Amino acid sequence: MSENAPSADHITITRPEMWTLMLKVGEHELQYILYNESQEESLIWGVVPLKVSTTWVQAVENAVYDTELLLDDYGRVAVVVDAPHFVVLPAGMTDDHDAMLRNFTAVYPDDDCDVQSCHLPRCAVDVAYGLPRGLHGFIMRTFNNAPVYHHLYPLCEHFKRLNTGTGISRMFINVHEQTMDMVVYRKGEMMLANTFELRNTSDALFLALHTWKSFGLDALADEVQLTGNRELRESLAAQLREYVRFVMPAIFPATALRLGNDAMSAPLDLILLATCE
Repeated sequence: MSENAPSADHITITRPEMWTLMLKVGEHELQYILYNESQEESLIWGVVPLKVSTTWVQAVENAVYDTELLLDDYGRVAVVVDAPHFVVLPAGMTDDHDAMLRNFTAVYPDDDCDVQSCHLPRCAVDVAYGLPRGLHGFIMRTFNNAPVYHHLYPLCEHFKRLNTGTGISRMFINVHEQTMDMVVYRKGEMMLANTFELRNTSDALFLALHTWKSFGLDALADEVQLTGNRELRESLAAQLREYVRFVMPAIFPATALRLGNDAMSAPLDLILLATCE
């Protein structure tokens, strides 16, 4: 759960057609940001918890319908979905739906799900991912065919932009309480994008160092940059510095601060999505 997240209650948006809604659909909560590009310091963000006593799809539907703020007729809407089962493919491989399904099923043969995809133009890859049946259709109906992105899209596209044309290889880690997103760029080219389940920071350290070694990164010249939960991030950084010379917090995008001073407290992936589109 997100800490210190403002409530959607009693928030009224004037002229919603001038505003953008970015919504993340997670397993336990909905996260959102709202902003008006023509209005300084307009950023609004918050979290809507999901009721775990129902299916994920029904919980999402109930949470959206019970939150009037999410149902205004906004000028632009984009949706990010947490989808733990996914496959990263070369660009264009999801254009053939049957081929996409074969690739996904080869990795997750027992999944009975709705397989969707999104294209990452800067990274030149596609992501095929599975959602519970009915969820994608609900999103499309409710938010007027808004674009839907896999949860790794904002991180991959944002950091790819920062790493284009560089001779330095970098590992980016976004750490949460129970998961860790990891993206690796070797001299500007994306080599890996994945999400791992964690029990503790020891798991995160092992996965980071194993990946570092697998891609032949240089402990004296290349970098690890971290975002996410502050306590976990700082603990992991201290351990990584025993093996890697350059370990540092990822730089928060300056363009995001134009949305509002509260941008650094808002959900990172939604902020990155707003700045990388």
